[in-house]
Amino acid sequence: MERIEHGSEIIWYDPECFGAFKRDYFEIDYWRELDAIRGKAVGRNTTWFVEDEVGHKVLRHYYRGGMIGRVMEDTFLHVAESKSRAMAEFTVLAKLHRRGLPVPRPCAARMVRSNLVYRADIILTRIDNARDLVAILKEKALDKREWQAIGKTVRQFHDAGLYHADLNSHNVLLDDSGKSWLIDFDKCHFRQPGSWTRENMERLLRSFRKEQGLYSGFHWDEQDWQALLSGYRAS
Repeated sequence: MERIEHGSEIIWYDPECFGAFKRDYFEIDYWRELDAIRGKAVGRNTTWFVEDEVGHKVLRHYYRGGMIGRVMEDTFLHVAESKSRAMAEFTVLAKLHRRGLPVPRPCAARMVRSNLVYRADIILTRIDNARDLVAILKEKALDKREWQAIGKTVRQFHDAGLYHADLNSHNVLLDDSGKSWLIDFDKCHFRQPGSWTRENMERLLRSFRKEQGLYSGFHWDEQDWQALLSGYRAS
């Protein structure tokens, strides 16, 4: 990992992710000028998909949620460098990636300080030919083996001590080969074994039930959850 400090800007980056790293990589206008934007995902905020000489990447700016987000949309109170949102997520992802867990590889993280606050961004490798479970389940059902495989994947993360702060059906991806991945590790951290694993799974279950209530014809039911659990428990 390399570190750059330029004025109020601090950047961590993995040189293996890039041909020649540029600070401009965090600016969407840079990619727009190169005609290198390959798409975007629009939720509460926009995530950009870009392509450089090495491959496809994801560029994400950090925003606040909830009521405070209306006042401090994308600013956070100043903390130690390693505890900033982008650097903390970079660190968690780097550890998971080294362990061979199915996560996007962290490529670069940035914090830009201004008085008592900072803004943050992160760049990740893009998982090719993958979609989140909600998008898939709107179109088709998964079979028992696929659900069991998802359960086994979640168990791998729990066995590694990873607490996923937002484990939900949007943050589980399936690629064309059927491999499952987890994404969005903002505010995630490692813990000792405990009841948090059960609470994490209950959060995931609530998200499936929520999506089922939102969309008619959503291809999920409680039997699918039992299949996921059987894979989780068998690991």
